[in-house]
Amino acid sequence: MAKKPTVAPPTPRAFALTGEEMISASGAASLLGITTQWLRQLAANGYVPAAVKGKYPLVEVVQGYVRSLKDEERRSTKSAADNGLKAARQREVELRIAKEEGRLVEMDDVEAVSSSILATLRAELAGLPASVTRDVKLREEIEKGLNGAFARSQNKFREASEALRSGRDPLGTDREDDA
Repeated sequence: MAKKPTVAPPTPRAFALTGEEMISASGAASLLGITTQWLRQLAANGYVPAAVKGKYPLVEVVQGYVRSLKDEERRSTKSAADNGLKAARQREVELRIAKEEGRLVEMDDVEAVSSSILATLRAELAGLPASVTRDVKLREEIEKGLNGAFARSQNKFREASEALRSGRDPLGTDREDDA
């Protein structure tokens, strides 16, 4: 049996570009992975020189396409930054309006008002045991119950404040307890 002669695969050839090579519109579009219409648009926008007899200078086409991609990336980055700034300004305006309408209140103000109300209530109820009974043991039981209620209320207030500051629902634990 005769051996078939083996054919070596073609070796890739490297060649130097002189800058004078011309390429057809369809060849350039295929090389860049774009349509011929987009190639014409690149020429109209000044990225690529206009075709001469349907041919484009190869090196300038590639360089122009790369320039157009870089410009597009810069525009996209700038646009994203502008959109972020617009969103931040819009949020700032929305928050200012909510505050003016009374739908948004500073947490420090809420805490100060709540603490003041609890302190007033505690002061008002402090004299209650003595006004209700002369029995010292019963008075101590009432005071103990009131102090426990105030301690639980302070803990609940602190938990609700922490929940609000961290963006959680301050009433979420109450709903679970009721279930």
